[in-house]
Amino acid sequence: MDHTCRVRLAAPEDAADLALLHLECWRETYAHLLSPGFMARQGTEGRLAMWRQLLDGPHAGHQFVAADGGKLVGFAGSLPPEDGVRQQAELWGIYLLASHHGRGLGQALLDAAIGNEPAGLWVAEDNPRAQAFYRRNGFVFTGARDTIEDWEGLAEVRMARPGRL
Repeated sequence: MDHTCRVRLAAPEDAADLALLHLECWRETYAHLLSPGFMARQGTEGRLAMWRQLLDGPHAGHQFVAADGGKLVGFAGSLPPEDGVRQQAELWGIYLLASHHGRGLGQALLDAAIGNEPAGLWVAEDNPRAQAFYRRNGFVFTGARDTIEDWEGLAEVRMARPGRL
């Protein structure tokens, strides 16, 4: 990992920066999958509310950021197993600015968010780079597929990782 970059626990005061970063990463990741009009309509308001709730809530200790100097360049978050809700940890998101790909930050974020725990996640069906990253980390396709209607019917597939020794 680049010596100027580090991964740390996200803090409530990161919420505004995370909302902006979330939108920037999201646009980089999905620009080829969603229409320009859809992308133009996306704003930070909902993401800011989500981050404030997440960083002030019971799962705050499972949300991490990658910083390059003082600038946030990526994040990852998970939700722990919960009786009756989740059998295993859920990686709800991991994003890194394209300018910081290939530096080991994605791996550091994944390790911080879920370690070696069994975990599940959803990934865009047409995102081979992310799928390859998850496969390198022990995730396999479960066969589940869904579409996000609010995202112009974007197809996503489920991956999961069993426990490791």
